[in-house]
Amino acid sequence: MKISGLTSIYHKLVFEVRYDFGLLYLDRCGATANRIMETFPEWVLQDESVNPQNAPLINVTTGTHFNFGGLKYDFNLDQPIREEAALTPEDIKSFFAQVDSVSRIVHEELELKHFTREGFRVWYVFGTQSEEESHKWISSLGVFKIGESLPKAFSGTLDNHGHVVVVNAKDRKFRISVTAVERTEQLDIGSHILRIIPRKLPAKQREVLVEKLKAKRRLLANPSYGVMIDVDAYIERPIEIAPVDFMTRSIQMIEESLPIAFSGGGS
Repeated sequence: MKISGLTSIYHKLVFEVRYDFGLLYLDRCGATANRIMETFPEWVLQDESVNPQNAPLINVTTGTHFNFGGLKYDFNLDQPIREEAALTPEDIKSFFAQVDSVSRIVHEELELKHFTREGFRVWYVFGTQSEEESHKWISSLGVFKIGESLPKAFSGTLDNHGHVVVVNAKDRKFRISVTAVERTEQLDIGSHILRIIPRKLPAKQREVLVEKLKAKRRLLANPSYGVMIDVDAYIERPIEIAPVDFMTRSIQMIEESLPIAFSGGGS
């Protein structure tokens, strides 16, 4: 996606579903986790930290994290540690497929029927050369304006600024956050896959060790400075959950609308 002369990279994806009456988790946590791992061997328990509140798993081939409990479940995927600078279309397609397949098992095992929120969140990074350039680029979007009276009231100058808006569209809401970021302080490089302990993996999963050793030798080419546009698309009280359809339509709406919304975009 290109906006005001800069092209974005995908930094992170999250899909989350919140629900009522999910307390079957307390009885079926182990059975649900076992079914996921037996059906899809690339999923393993993370750090043996299953408890009454949460059961975290990780996909050792993609680095996708999955957590589920009595109140919600969520998937998240960070930028991979490899030569590409960002998540690729293939990574995103794989994430959608993983969400769809694993969430089906969770819905069946926990008998989920009453949902309070469905959300899909995307973090985009637009690389810049400096913090000053980041702030100038935000100002150039022509959407956000901070009056001079604010810094003057403190007898100072504006040093940093971020912006958050919520748009109520026809069938979902969009929470849009725009802020300057610096890699060493704020950009998560998604290295959790390196924390997997090899001896804990079942025999049929040990081939992932090859990928782990390769990952240790890879660097992630992130921009040192940039602007993060974080968009959370969500529905409150959805009647049903259709992850692939919701994520596909949401990302389409985001990437069609943002260049139009921000001046200088779309080319």
